[in-house]
Parts: sequence; C-alpha cells; structure tokens
Amino acid sequence: MDSLPGPSPFRCTCNREFTQESAYTKHQRSCTKGKKRLFSALSRAKDLLGSAKRSRLDENRGRQSLSTQSNHSSVPAASTEIDEEGLSLARRRSRRVGVPMPLRYRQYDDVLPQPPPSVPPSRTAQQSDNSSPCSTDSARSSLRAPPFRTARNVFGLIRQFFSSTPPSHDPEDAITLKDISSVPDMTPADLDVPAEPLDISFHPYPNRSSFELGHWYWNGSVQKSHQSFNELIDIVGHPDFDPHDVRSTPWDKINSQLGASVDDEGGDEWEDEDAGWRKTEVTINVPFSRTTAQPGARPYIAAELYHRSLVSIIREKLSIAQDDELFHYEPYELRWSPSHLQHEVNIQGELYTSPAFMDAHRQLQESPGEQGCELPRVVVALMFWSDATHLTTFGNTKLWPVYMYFGNETKYRRCQPSCNLANHVAYFQKLPDSFKDFACAYTGGKVSRECLTHCHRELFQAQWRVLFDAEFLQAYEHGIVITCCDGVKRRFYPRVFTYSADYPEKVLIATIRQLGGCPCPRCLTPMGRLHNLGLPRDRQQRTTLARSDSSRSRLVSTARNLIYEKNHGVDGTAVEALLKPNSWVPTSNTFSECLGPFGFNVFIALVVDLLHEFELGVWRMLLLHLLRIIFALNKDLIHELDKRYRQVPPFGRATIRRFSANTSELSNLAARNDEDLLQCSIPVFDGLLPDNQNKIVIDLLFVMAHWHGLAKLRMHSDLTLEILDQRTTDLGEQFRKFKAKVCNAYHTHELNREVDARSRRQTRESAKRVDKGKPLRRRKSFNFQTYKFHALGDYVTSIRHFGTTDSYSTEPGELEHRTSKSRYRRTDRRAFVRQLTQIERRQARLRCIKRRQRQQVPLQGIDSAASDPKLHHHIGQSEKVYDDFGQYLRSHAKDPAMKGFLLRLKDHILDRLEPRSEATRLDEERDSILFKRNRIYHHYLARINYTTYDVRRAQDVINPRTPHCNIMLLKHRDDVNDGDYRYAKVLGIHHINVVRVGNVFESRRFEFLYVRWYEPVESHAWETHTLGRVRFMPLENPDAFGFVDPGLILRACHIIPAFSQGQRDPSGCGISSLAGDKNDWRQYYVNSFADRDMLMRFHYGLGVGHVYSHEASAMASTQGGTTTRLNDEHSETEEILQTTTTFQDPEDEEDDHVGVEETNLFEQEQNGSTDSLVQALEEMYTDHVFDYED
Repeated sequence: MDSLPGPSPFRCTCNREFTQESAYTKHQRSCTKGKKRLFSALSRAKDLLGSAKRSRLDENRGRQSLSTQSNHSSVPAASTEIDEEGLSLARRRSRRVGVPMPLRYRQYDDVLPQPPPSVPPSRTAQQSDNSSPCSTDSARSSLRAPPFRTARNVFGLIRQFFSSTPPSHDPEDAITLKDISSVPDMTPADLDVPAEPLDISFHPYPNRSSFELGHWYWNGSVQKSHQSFNELIDIVGHPDFDPHDVRSTPWDKINSQLGASVDDEGGDEWEDEDAGWRKTEVTINVPFSRTTAQPGARPYIAAELYHRSLVSIIREKLSIAQDDELFHYEPYELRWSPSHLQHEVNIQGELYTSPAFMDAHRQLQESPGEQGCELPRVVVALMFWSDATHLTTFGNTKLWPVYMYFGNETKYRRCQPSCNLANHVAYFQKLPDSFKDFACAYTGGKVSRECLTHCHRELFQAQWRVLFDAEFLQAYEHGIVITCCDGVKRRFYPRVFTYSADYPEKVLIATIRQLGGCPCPRCLTPMGRLHNLGLPRDRQQRTTLARSDSSRSRLVSTARNLIYEKNHGVDGTAVEALLKPNSWVPTSNTFSECLGPFGFNVFIALVVDLLHEFELGVWRMLLLHLLRIIFALNKDLIHELDKRYRQVPPFGRATIRRFSANTSELSNLAARNDEDLLQCSIPVFDGLLPDNQNKIVIDLLFVMAHWHGLAKLRMHSDLTLEILDQRTTDLGEQFRKFKAKVCNAYHTHELNREVDARSRRQTRESAKRVDKGKPLRRRKSFNFQTYKFHALGDYVTSIRHFGTTDSYSTEPGELEHRTSKSRYRRTDRRAFVRQLTQIERRQARLRCIKRRQRQQVPLQGIDSAASDPKLHHHIGQSEKVYDDFGQYLRSHAKDPAMKGFLLRLKDHILDRLEPRSEATRLDEERDSILFKRNRIYHHYLARINYTTYDVRRAQDVINPRTPHCNIMLLKHRDDVNDGDYRYAKVLGIHHINVVRVGNVFESRRFEFLYVRWYEPVESHAWETHTLGRVRFMPLENPDAFGFVDPGLILRACHIIPAFSQGQRDPSGCGISSLAGDKNDWRQYYVNSFADRDMLMRFHYGLGVGHVYSHEASAMASTQGGTTTRLNDEHSETEEILQTTTTFQDPEDEEDDHVGVEETNLFEQEQNGSTDSLVQALEEMYTDHVFDYED
C-alpha cells in the first residue's frame, strides 16, 4: 500500500524548507535573503512611482508656478499651490511642508550604510536557471549588448557588469548591516538554527563534548585569558556536556589524524576534502667558475619545502558554503552618480571592481572556450604575500611564510585575521649552514659572497617552481571544473594579480640587484633621477622605461650560458657587462617562465607598499632629519618636542594613541606609531624653527599628511585620484624646496640613537675590536634619492589598476605573522616547520566541523542598543546617577558655565518640541516645561554612530572626563564664519524627563549634551596648506556654552593644542571647574588628518557616504547654477566639482533623495509571508502604467 503523501513543505526565498508553518514564520523574521528580496521589490515600486511623478511634474511645469522655501529652510519645499485633495495617500507628500526647523538646530539625514545596489531577485533567479549550459554564441552576442546596470542607491552608487545579463550569483544579497559595520560588541540579530544537531559528524572526535574541548584548545588563544576561561566554562557547563565522553577520548590519535598531511600514510580521511601539506626536496645547480679547483655546475639539495597545492586550496575555498556565498564570480564596475555631479565617476575600492579584474574577465570571456564545454567561466584572483619574520622576541628562529588571499572576497574580511582568510601556502627555506661545507669542497676552502647571493636567488625561484606545478599551470590555461555550493558547475581559471612584499623581497621576485644602478623593480629609472618625483619627465620615464621581460630573458639567457656552460664567474666581467646596466641578475624568473606565456607581467604585479615605502621609509627618513636639524639648532628643543608629543590627546578607540615619554628616541615604535607621529606633527613642529624655515617645514608636513591620508583611502573616485596625483607633484616640489632652503642651512650630525646603533653594528662586525671612548658623531646629510621616495609616484597608477592600497598592503601579511608566532608556541621548537603544518590543518579542520554545527545564540547581559548600528546614538537608560535640579543649580551657582542654565535648557527643549524660526521664548512658554521628580540624570558615555565616507558604519565614544570629549556638527546656515562645521567640547551628558503643564501624566525623555563652544580662528584650506584653528569663547560670552541634541552630532573630532601659541594662564588657575578653563590653550588645531573619514569630511562633497555634503553641494548648485560655495576654503575640491556640476530643479530634490525609505533595509520585519508580499508587489507594479490624472 502506498504511503500517504506528507504535508507540502514551506519553501523560503533562501531555498530552505520547513514542515511546520510556525517554524517557517519564525525563520522569515530573520531571513536576510527574504528581506533583501522584499526591499528590492519595494525599491522597484518606488522607482516607478518616482519616475511617473517626475514626468507628470515636467508636463505641468509650464502651467504651474512653483515657489521655493525661504533661505532659512534646510530643504527647498514645493509650493502648496498644488492641489492634493484628489490624490491618494500614496501620492501625497509624506511630511509637513513649510515648517522650518530653527537654524541653530539644523537637522541632517543620518543615512544608514548599504551594500552596493543588488540585482533584482527575479533577474538573478532567471539567470541562475539558464546559467548552466549557455552556448558560446549567445555569450558572445551578449557582449555586444549594453552592459547590465543596477539601479542607483541613496548614495548614488551604481554597479555595471561586463555582461548584458545579471550575474547568477550575487554576494551583495547576503550582506547585512552587521557586515558593513565596525560598531563593537554587536549583538547577533539573526538566529541560524541548524536542521538537526544529531546529523552532524564530529569525526575524528567520537562525540560533541570532546570536540568542543578540542576546538577550544586548538583554535583558542595560546595564552589563556578571561574570555577563554569563560568559553571553557560555557563548554563544561552546557547541558549536553558529558564528562564520561571526555575521559575515554584518544586525544593523541585524534590530533594525529587532524594534523595528517597528504604524504602521511593512513591520512585518507581528509585527502578529498581539503588541501593538505606536502614535502618536496628542492634542488639547485651551484656554478663553480673556472678559477676554482673543480669548475662546473653541481646539483645540491638545498631544502625540503613544506607546501600546499594551489589547485587544492582553490577547491577547498569553493567547498566552504560561508565563503562561497561571499565569493564574487563576476566583477563589476562601481560608478558614482550623486545629485551634485553631472557625470558618473568611477569608484576604486575592491580588487573585483578594479580595471585589472575587468580586463582579465573580459579576456577570458572573449577567448575561445574549451572544446565541448559550455560551462560559465570564472576568474579566481590570487594575491600573494611573503615576508620572513622572527618567531621569538629573543633568538634567531625565523619563518618565511607565503600567504595567499582571494581577490574575489572583500578586502574588509581579508584584513580581519579573525575571518581566517589567509591561506598558508608554503614555508620557504633559506640556504642551510651546511651549504658552505658543500661549496668549499669544490672551491678549495673559500666561497665568494656573490656565489652565495646567487644561490639564494636560485633557491627562491626554485621553490616557486614547485608551487607552480603542472596541475596549476594546466588549471591556469584550461581551468578546473568545480560544482559550487549553489549546485551550478563552473570552470574556474586562476590568475595571479598582485604580489605584496617589502623591497628586499621584491628584488628577489623581480630578479634584479638590490639598490643597483636601476633599483626600481617596475622601471629602469637610474639612481641619479630618483629624486625627480612629480616632474613631467619623471612621469614620462615611468612609462617609457618600464621593465620588460622580453629584453631581460635574452640577456639572462646569454649570461647563464656563460656561467653554466663556459664556467664564467657569477660576477665575471662578461656577465657584468650584460646585466649591470639595467641591474639584472643571472637568475631565471619562475613567474615569467611559467606565467609569462599567458600574458602575466611580474613587474606590474609587484604593487606599492604604503607600510614600508612611506610610513617606515620616507616619513621615518624625514622625521630623523628634522630631529637632526632641531638638535643642531638647539639641543633643548628636543625636550620641547618630546613634551609636546606627550601632551597630544589620544583619539578614537585606537586611532591615535598616547605617545611615549621620549618620542625623539624613536625606540620600540610600531608602524602605527609612525603614522600617529605624522598625523599630529604640524602642531608639534610649529614654531620650533625660525619663521622663514618654519613655513617650509609646516608646508612639507601638511603635504605629507595629506598625501598619506589620500594614499590609504579605502574608497577612491576619479576626483580624489586627481587630487592625489596633484599632491604627488606637490610632494616632490616640497621635498626639493626643503632640501635647498632648510637642510643646506644646517650642519647636521648623527643623533645619539644613530651613534649607538652604529657602534653596536661595528662591534658585531668586528668582534675583536674594543672601542675605547665615545664614538664620534658623523656628518649626516638629507638624502631622498632613494627607491622608496621614487615609488611614491606609482601610487595613482596602482590604485587606478588594482584598486585602493589597503587591498594589497603588506599590513594583512604582517598581522598574519601573529598566527604563525602563536602556533610556534605550541611546538617543541626543534622540527617546528612540520609541526606548524600539522597545527594549521588541525585548526582548519576543526573550523570546518564547527561551521557545520554552529548555532548563533544571542549574547546575554549586553545592552543591545549600545551596539545597534541602526541607531544614530546611544546614551544609557540608567537613572541611578542623578541630582535634584535645584540642588544641582545651587552647587554650581558661582560657576560661570552655569549662568542661565535653566532658561537656556528650557529654550532648548521648546525648540525641539515646537520648532520655529524665532530665537526668543516667552516666560509663559518656559513655565509650561516641568521636570519629572525635579531630577537631572547624568551619564558618563555617549556613543555616536555615523556613516563613513566608504559607506560603512563606525562609532565614536564621547566621554567628558577624558580627552575624548570633542564633537563636530554642521555649521548653521546663518553663521558668517568660514568652514562647514562647528566644534564643541562636551562638559556633560544628561537626560531629563519632561512633562508639560496640562498633561502631567505623560513624560518624555530628552537627552542633551552640555557643551562649551569653540569659535573659528583660521579656516582649513587645502590650497594654502592651512590646518584649521579654533579657540574657546570667553567665559563671559553668553554664547560660550550651550546645549546640543545628540542627534545633530556628526562624530567626534580631534582637537590638538597650538603649542606655539602657549596657554592662556601658564599658572594653571581657572575660574570655572565645570569648564576646566585652567588647562585652556590660546588656540587649538582641528586635526583633519586624524583618520580617513575625517580627511574626506574636509573634502566636502567627495565622500560617497557623506550624503549631507551631496545635498549641500546640490543645493549650492541649484541656487547659483554652479558649485561655487559660500566660502573659498575648498577651492581645490571646487575646481574639480565645477567641471562636473549641473543645474538641478529644486522640485526634484525631495524626490531624488530616498534616504528615508532606503534606510529601512535592515529594519523590516514581516508578520506574514514575505513571499506573498513580494508577489503582490510584483503583480501590482510590473508592467503597470501610472496615471495620476485618473
């Protein structure tokens, strides 16, 4: 008898099925894809309504007279002459018209960040169904069709794909607000409940309890902390934990299975699932010249290389569902088309949106496919990092790891070590100490340094030849077929895009001489021209003198024939005559030999390195010489410089830290400390040198800080790249001016730290030498004729080709070294390389098991509102700390900061309750405001969430008791001062419960900040290299203090004292304890270089995520026909904007701004079926013609 059919399952948009309707409804409330699909349907409906409305307004524009709101309104409003009585609710305006906010409480839209515009779900699903077998003819015909473009989102971003059809797999659909937010301690909002925990396999662990302990041990921190202790308590305190399961677990056997490599016997459990480690002997040919005892080439087994198969790593990556969901199969161009620009501009950020990726994708799609294969073809972007590192603080134990990242993944996840996206590919080896014994047997007891260097290069290239094995080269040419997690088969073609390394390693990769006559690995610019940064001739030579592998291969082939066939010396005259002019070396380049036939250029792949070339290179070089100049001028000024740096306040959670006691010693500094020194250098160095030299130094520091801030931006547009290109020219000019007019005026010598370092170095080189007396100081001149200074001219080109520098910086590789060092502590310190490979496999396989059974549980005991990125700000709900209002006023009665406190507070409340243009209030209105229980409540912290320039969410914490107490707001429209912002010091964070006379049973919570205002002294100006300066208003000024609605705060700001101006009262006496005026300085600098987002706020209108600046620029364009601002402080930015600005009708301004609707992307909750709502919307708006007249 046939069984009865079961109940029909409930299927969600994300393809999950449920047998119970209650489980299906609960899942819909947290389903990201369902919310995304609903939002897309709503967006399409809104776009249709908006386009229909604008067309109707265009028709009526000639017949109706539209008036704009007065200049006191923040947004131009349409005239009320339009009759809306006959319109439906959906067609009426959603807000009040003609009710202006008071100018001192000007509002701005806090638009939540969003991922790039998504592909309509219906189009994606249709493409996914047809993506399996698509004919080559249809694919080629689609190339001739217009490219597929998404709709523009609230930030003006548009995605344009190479194909005319939408992608079958869109990772942006899976992006949530949490993914693009850096707000700390985010509480999980979604519950991902597994289907059946009993179906999960914990192999090789016999049970769940033993697996949890094993995962805690191997993937937890080596040095156990309080957090790891709590994790252990959670494991042993879980109801499912059974001590009997743990006692009988064979731990050693399990650890051996988890760490098994491909070459190990009995390791078949993991061979088909992940990329295990292999051990391969590396052999090189050692040349001995005809002047040695036994000339000729001899083979030598130089090392045993532990490595992983690159193809296996690719397969492993695409088998992980969580990574595959965010893996971009198709690149796209990111365009920016805000309301204040006439033309679209390109946005550079991720590698998969870069021209390099688009070119590789285009070449692959236009090339002939594999015979008989009609699968979609995908480019896998490989990005390599390598750098040797010390594994111990004391000792000489080193490791030379090679890391590989996938450019198809977002850089924001690649740069987080906790995401574990760094694939350890190999651990390179150097020549062993026994090599000298081998060489001496053929040379007669002596090995030249040139021969050792040559063999070191040969070993490096030979190890890369092992990685580029036949399997990888076959995949590079013909691809590999992989069934992805979405069930679609695709053919993946690996492509090497970038190689990030410091200069000594770039020399090895490019096979050139270190600091030779042509030291640059990308061009043949001679050493004598490296200082010509920014000159037209230098720009031209970077292109005309670019290194070419074709010319190198012929010369190297001839030189190797002389060395290996005719037994010439590595540094022989004939060999030098061939290679020395262009700084080549007689070593075959594995990258060119293996990947060159496929169009790969190793010299272009050697990308710029902001960390080593600028922060640890050019800036450290300049800082050292500035210290030498100050020391030569007056030794006591060094102590003044250290004192100033100590007085610089910190900023952010870890943006700018406290400086050490003696900054001038430059000891124990990390790269982040050098960056902080540059960002705060202008207030510190100002006034230390004579006036004529001080101006040159301050201009140089300003250009340096500006160039550095632009070079490290995470999101660039064509407009900001033009500014960076101009700043590169200015930087070269300022350096040459500094050299000629400042450096030549002083006889500089070594600093104490340089003398000590040279003495130690000489002692190591000559152990028998005993120095008596203090070493003499050597003369030191300023030399910027270096490769690192020359490399600054390649940043704009590199960003235009590969995206922003943070995507391929060496910083992620330096952070990944921490992983290797932590694993080393688990080894026995002897055969540690093999043990490192085993630990890597154990951790990776345990994470794989954990992903299969992970269940996200909401954190308990955490104030979710404090970490909710959807909120603009958060002030604690506690009412434990309070004062009676009368007692609070009496206790501060003699403080000037409290003068008129109560009256001004009631005016502030009335302006927020009943906004109007009049600034004065009647006594009757003030008397209508009562305070519940007559209490004022105090808070220690205020958290301000804001959208950054690169469309992400960040948070600043305001604490009035610490230096983190300064805020910035938008300037009032009636403010005659220059600049776009106002600044204030927060004195207190409070809230009160307000009741109104006539309705005492209903109270309303009002949060406010009591602040002390800064007034501008000098505005920030890019063209004159001027950092903005402010000062406190006098205490007797009635406008010196005020109240601020937390909702109006843009973010925190970094205020640094102008040390050269001195303090107001050097004796340290003040008259207001609340204002803290005893520590006041005469003037302060507003640090516009504090971080990337702060820098872009002063490039007004160029920050993609700063929507308020777009609206202001568009409004200025509407009122004036151009983007001529009310002030002239942004002339450099305006010159760029003026060429791309158009007139916009004020009527369309409200319609074009869709921030209110679009910000609901992550807030929607459905009580019913999402699918039914989406279906209803699609039926309502698809192919529907809107007729407003009927």
